[in-house]
Amino acid sequence: MIPLLEVCHLTRTPILRDLSFQLGKKEHLLVVGQNGAGKSTLLRCLDLILTDWTGTVALDGVSIREIPRKLFARKVAFVRQSAEVIPDMTVRRFVLTGRYPYRGLLAPLTRQDEDAVDRALELTETVPFAERKLAALSGGERQRVWLAAALAQEPELFLLDEPTVFLDYRGQNEIPGLLERIRTETGAALIEVTHNLNRLNRSVAAVLALAGGRAVYCGPPSGMMNEETLRSVFETELRILGGGAEGGQFVLPENDFPVR
Repeated sequence: MIPLLEVCHLTRTPILRDLSFQLGKKEHLLVVGQNGAGKSTLLRCLDLILTDWTGTVALDGVSIREIPRKLFARKVAFVRQSAEVIPDMTVRRFVLTGRYPYRGLLAPLTRQDEDAVDRALELTETVPFAERKLAALSGGERQRVWLAAALAQEPELFLLDEPTVFLDYRGQNEIPGLLERIRTETGAALIEVTHNLNRLNRSVAAVLALAGGRAVYCGPPSGMMNEETLRSVFETELRILGGGAEGGQFVLPENDFPVR
């Protein structure tokens, strides 16, 4: 079976070095590593924001360099850490911008466009403030709106650059559940960059750990949950709290570990 995404020997000197991995349909991959390890650069290469890389990246068996840009935008949606806010734009109008791969310049909205936006608003639970202005939203609400706009693209693959990074505890708790609903209800695959190692306790298929632009680990989350592997990725002492992998384990910096 052809994987949804196949990355072979992806290199962008000096940031990324010889990365290879696969992602199946409906799978969720977490990408972890220190600042500067190449996580965000990887997403920008996969979205063709950056094109000065070598190696091959194939989507459904076709090189992403050969896919027409408008068709590519129907297949891949990139959700950045933050997006520029247009103060006078309503949530619904912003989510409508996600339909750009399906519309011609100045073309009127179709019933299909409206239905896609309605579904995106419903799935992200942003219907109650669909007519509010973007500038009036909280950080967690805005993150849901960015996800809704990406959903309106109806992609096969979401690229998510730290979707919980600036959120309070409530947002950090809610967004992972929303991402899981997006995966299960749309059938899309997700690649999510995160600094939060405790996201490994969520239902993700695999984790890719980068250090110095190279893959230090790629495999099931349980394989990351040992102190030696964590030390090789983050170059600092981290300790694991909790029982076995089935019971849930949590990672804390050495200095934050409870004193017994």
